[in-house]
Amino acid sequence: MGLPESRKNNKASSTAGLLAEQNNPKKHIPERTNIKINHMNKLLLAFIFLAGFANAQTVIEYDNMETSSPTYLTAGWWTPAITAGWFTNASVSPTTAAAIYGSGNGSSGLEQDWYTMPTVGGLDPNKTYKLKFRVASYTFSNSAATTRGLDIADYLSVQVSSNGGAYVTEMRITGNSNAIWPFTNTAAIEHTANGSFTNSAAPTGDVYTANAGVSTATPSTYTITFPQGLTSIAIDFYCRINSAGEEWWLDNIELIRMDPLPVELMSFEAIKTSSGNLLEWKTASEWNSDYYWIEHTTTGEFTESSIIGQEPAAGYSNTVMEYKFIHTNPPAEINYYQLRQVDLNGQYKIYGPVVVDNRVNKKKVLYVVNLMGQRIQESDTDVMHGLYIEVYDDGTMQKVYK
Repeated sequence: MGLPESRKNNKASSTAGLLAEQNNPKKHIPERTNIKINHMNKLLLAFIFLAGFANAQTVIEYDNMETSSPTYLTAGWWTPAITAGWFTNASVSPTTAAAIYGSGNGSSGLEQDWYTMPTVGGLDPNKTYKLKFRVASYTFSNSAATTRGLDIADYLSVQVSSNGGAYVTEMRITGNSNAIWPFTNTAAIEHTANGSFTNSAAPTGDVYTANAGVSTATPSTYTITFPQGLTSIAIDFYCRINSAGEEWWLDNIELIRMDPLPVELMSFEAIKTSSGNLLEWKTASEWNSDYYWIEHTTTGEFTESSIIGQEPAAGYSNTVMEYKFIHTNPPAEINYYQLRQVDLNGQYKIYGPVVVDNRVNKKKVLYVVNLMGQRIQESDTDVMHGLYIEVYDDGTMQKVYK
């Protein structure tokens, strides 16, 4: 089993037992580029992390086997063969997964193939990216074989070409004493790419070994984080086996962009003080933030004329920032406040509203109705949210936001 992880067509001629095969479910056409041999070159990546910033995750490319994004439509097995294809015996998203199965006897030649993902270009070098995928081991092809299940010599390597460079193994998953596990296992692995491969156990190395035998604890979800600096990425999943009943299953491959949230708001509060209504807010992190508008109304409805103040934002911060604003001489009514956080690029997000009751002689509430005019039961008023109307004992009424 000493063959290198190169695209050599070294398939055994025999085939394993029948699987419910889905022939080319989304008309995969494997990308035919030059043969890429993994020379284990060490890529130099810019290890600039957005540590501490909250991020939104956006799936920019995906291959669920039965469906895919336009770029990943051409993903597929590099060397189409009977023992490598798309099958319906098991999957994460219905109804298909990619799989390769063995047909040898434990001392047979290596059976191997690459599930190849097309190059994705136009990536933002200022963002981090994640590769997320699902892996399982079944024995549908031959559940009676004494060699069934994956062993240490059977492995799946994630090979990555960054920015058009050489392919490097970033992570490897190995079997272990006839290891078998389903897609439904909930354990997960988070791995960080570093442009090189260390053939030893994680976390000091890059190898993850399955639990021996049938296991519900072996991880089925794997995520690799790529630091900033990527402008393009191509990914191969190299799979190798050599015995009957050995199977690698692969599904739901996603390339995810991490978008730092402009502001991660921790709290926004308003309280009545002797100096006026005090507004306080805290942020856990800020990215590309320019300023905050403080907006006020007594009707519960905000317009452009509601702005009563502006506070400069931190811009870029991954530590807690605290802000204060005092609304002096607020009306002796129910006062509503909201924050409009504006980015350096002019985009904004609204937080709130929060409420301060500055009424001196508070009226007695007779009953409450919603905006449809339907009366709300008194027992429900403590759990209400949104706009509603209070009807008072003096015959007046007012919109109230809760």
